[in-house]
Amino acid sequence: MVQLSPTTHRSLLEMEGALRDIDASPPGNLAVTKDFASKRIGAFYDAARLQLLSTWARQSPRNLLQFHAANTVNGVLEEWCDYAPGIVALRLCDGISVGEEVVDRREALEPAAFKMLRTDSLDFEKLIKGRSLDFTCVSGAKIQYLRPLFHARDPSSVKGKQEMLDLVQKLNSEVSQLDEFRVPRDFLEACSVFASELIRNTQEHATKDCHGRPYIEHAEGFIISWTQLESESYERDFQGHPRLREFWERETGAARAQPLRSLQVSFFDTGPGIAGRATGQELSDITPAVERDALLRSLKKNASTKRETGAGNGYPEVLERLRQVGGLMSIRTGRLRLFQAFSPNEQRDLFAFDNWAEEPLAPATGTVVSIILPIRR
Repeated sequence: MVQLSPTTHRSLLEMEGALRDIDASPPGNLAVTKDFASKRIGAFYDAARLQLLSTWARQSPRNLLQFHAANTVNGVLEEWCDYAPGIVALRLCDGISVGEEVVDRREALEPAAFKMLRTDSLDFEKLIKGRSLDFTCVSGAKIQYLRPLFHARDPSSVKGKQEMLDLVQKLNSEVSQLDEFRVPRDFLEACSVFASELIRNTQEHATKDCHGRPYIEHAEGFIISWTQLESESYERDFQGHPRLREFWERETGAARAQPLRSLQVSFFDTGPGIAGRATGQELSDITPAVERDALLRSLKKNASTKRETGAGNGYPEVLERLRQVGGLMSIRTGRLRLFQAFSPNEQRDLFAFDNWAEEPLAPATGTVVSIILPIRR
């Protein structure tokens, strides 16, 4: 049985190792610690944990999250219903077991209703922890379509750019605090376009598998955080490619060993992945080269599957702002993790994405798009 803990599965390398273990194991329960889902490290890493849990749940249907008998059911659910990784995992799996006691999914998710209500009303005082905020839309919930993101409780009512900009500015103010004014307004404007587009896209495409069959259980949303990264494990995560090493060394000041302060935004869904949507095929039926080509074609301007005129501009707008200020975007989907990293004002092709690491990756459920904007003082 695969076992997950925030002490042994904290870095990307460790989480990718767990994905390989899950892929190589028969379907079964997942042993986890009480604090694995609730630990707030930052949107980049927290969304990676969410995707790890989602992948297990998709590959092990009708199985349980398994906790040590030393825990209590209430203690476990208080932690797991408090943050996006736990809520998404509970929605996609069959429930939990604590020792010999089993709680089914529906009952296990009941404590999450309070979290969703506070999110729906933007009750920041009770929402924000560790300078992170999450907006999670789970299928079947009474308030699946959160008011901060939707005009109405309807998948076609995603808010547009201006209303999303109002939200993104409020969120930046809450998580960045004293660094709020170091985040360029045009970056926030690009993020608002991106958020509106991606959330609309997930409502149309991430709710069905690659063959167009609706998922009963699915989740979509995003996490935003102000984060400092200074651990050696994080440094190792940025060693897989010369441009990643350059980004890390530039932003942490290798000689001064300063932390990487950043605004991070991670968008997630539990759908079939970008290449799965684009090709209508299972990953096992296409080569990695075909998957990579389908992914890159889907990212480029106006290569959108949406029906609206002018849709498809979210990626280039955000990438252009990241190129101006020197930021990073990571996309983990299917068997790929691609990235784009810029030096400030670097004249580089927006869509010249590289592989994060050389070794092959295990398949992951859904798509996570993470943006890291360095905060320079």
